[in-house]
Amino acid sequence: MSNSLRRAKDLNLLYSPVKWIVLAWTLCAVNTICRAGNILVLPTPLARSHHMGMQAMASELAQRGGHQVMFLVMDMDPFTTTPAESVVSYGVDTTAHGEQFPDLRITADTSCAVWWTQFGTALKHACTGLMSNDTAMKLARAFKADVMLAENLYPCSALLAHKLELPWVNYWAPAPLEPDLTSLWSGANRRLFQPNPLSYLPQSWMRTTTQRMTFWQRLENVYHYWEYVVMDSLYNRPLVHLLYKEHSFDPDAPAERRRLVLTIAPAHWAVEWLRPITPNFKMVGPLLPRPAQPLPQEFNAFMAQAADQGVLLVSVGTIAQLGHDQVVQMAAAFAKLPCKVLWRLTSSEIPDASAPFRLGSNTKVVPWVPQNDILAHPHLRAFLSHVGMNSMYEALYHGKPIVVMPFFADQLPNAEKVVAKGCGVQVSPAEAGSRKFSAALDDVLTNSRYTKAAQALSRKLRARKNTPVEEAADLMEHVLETEGDAYLKTPDDELSFLVRSSIDTHASVGISAALTVALLWKLSRVFARYVVGGPGKHRNDLLSLLIGGKKKREKSF
Repeated sequence: MSNSLRRAKDLNLLYSPVKWIVLAWTLCAVNTICRAGNILVLPTPLARSHHMGMQAMASELAQRGGHQVMFLVMDMDPFTTTPAESVVSYGVDTTAHGEQFPDLRITADTSCAVWWTQFGTALKHACTGLMSNDTAMKLARAFKADVMLAENLYPCSALLAHKLELPWVNYWAPAPLEPDLTSLWSGANRRLFQPNPLSYLPQSWMRTTTQRMTFWQRLENVYHYWEYVVMDSLYNRPLVHLLYKEHSFDPDAPAERRRLVLTIAPAHWAVEWLRPITPNFKMVGPLLPRPAQPLPQEFNAFMAQAADQGVLLVSVGTIAQLGHDQVVQMAAAFAKLPCKVLWRLTSSEIPDASAPFRLGSNTKVVPWVPQNDILAHPHLRAFLSHVGMNSMYEALYHGKPIVVMPFFADQLPNAEKVVAKGCGVQVSPAEAGSRKFSAALDDVLTNSRYTKAAQALSRKLRARKNTPVEEAADLMEHVLETEGDAYLKTPDDELSFLVRSSIDTHASVGISAALTVALLWKLSRVFARYVVGGPGKHRNDLLSLLIGGKKKREKSF
């Protein structure tokens, strides 16, 4: 074929109507798959660590183009967004009903029950502030959202979805533990109905580093399950019920239950306790860890100076607060270490001039650190942390061992998991600055087995094609495309406790089995008495009974 004929054929194909029809159809299909939507985001008030994961998801969606994102934020929460996102804030009456807005800072001496009550009270006040804010509610309605991203930890999430008639996606920021996920009492905001095998799944307050528990550990596990259920009912239930009663809202109504389409958890099976989950519970992996970015000059210079010694990073998160005595004792312990120490301390944690606060020449105190980028630095040797979800996963993603010092909530089971995986050593906040504290630091800094275990976990967390943020955004787009259809939801929440637990069927089988055994026992007694008894009286009685019955039948004829 000549070149001119070949060029003519190519031009005919180029301008072929069939080709353009196929191209147009393909573009339409792509546009349908990536349908843009309006996404309303409701972060849980006063939970800064939770906000960061939700912001990462929202930013990814906004950057994909076409999606509009609006945040509904309590005005007491510091919040920054990208130009592609908008923020509507709502105020809270900090003295509502004569109650002061609670201080949620937690120390080593804080009672967990007291803190949860304060947190629940704060969330109730925040929700009341949002529901009564006409401007914020009008703007939320005018936004015409297609789906809402929120946390069921915040009782207002289901209520707002009801008010706006929206499907919503639950972001579960803490560790996926029980009975946190599924409250036993009706009318609760946290009812995800996940399977909870008590035989091998450690409950929230169970202290163990293994899922292969002994009989006594399993017995203790059952005790902690019911302990949590009772505490949840005593401290959380009244506040949530009161809030929902004020708005005539029933979260257990079938229509309301189907508004919750799925749950996204920033967790990974390489770290979490293995357990069954339902199809609408998606563990996408940690959202915040990422490859290192260049450090600010101040931190870059400090890390560069530690090339031979290495650096210990110290941070206990945004809610936990160290006492002045703890800070003094920790400073003394850090001064003896053979490495440099980068210590994040807030101004309120630093002792006043009257305290014997002496920093070693190896220690640098800062009010803020670029945590992910410091953990990624090759000179970082270990991390002393409260092991909140974000901090734990950032350290493990970058393969750094951890000295875990948990304060409350999911930090306690997180610490157990880090120890169980061989990635660190645990100390309590009450032991800060003690000999055990110093020994734990020395052990993690000098024993390479902790680093090797952390690096092995790091490989598992990184071994994936898409990032967790991309996967989470894909799930949000899937909800948009399927118009909020909760087709992955199992029917657990439509069943009563008796039916869901199969108590009625087990009881029926048990009663039937008991009646069968009783009948067989009775028949065996009769058989033994009248047949096996030999030529004695009982056997003759049976024969007489049979013969007498035969004669009576003959007389009747």
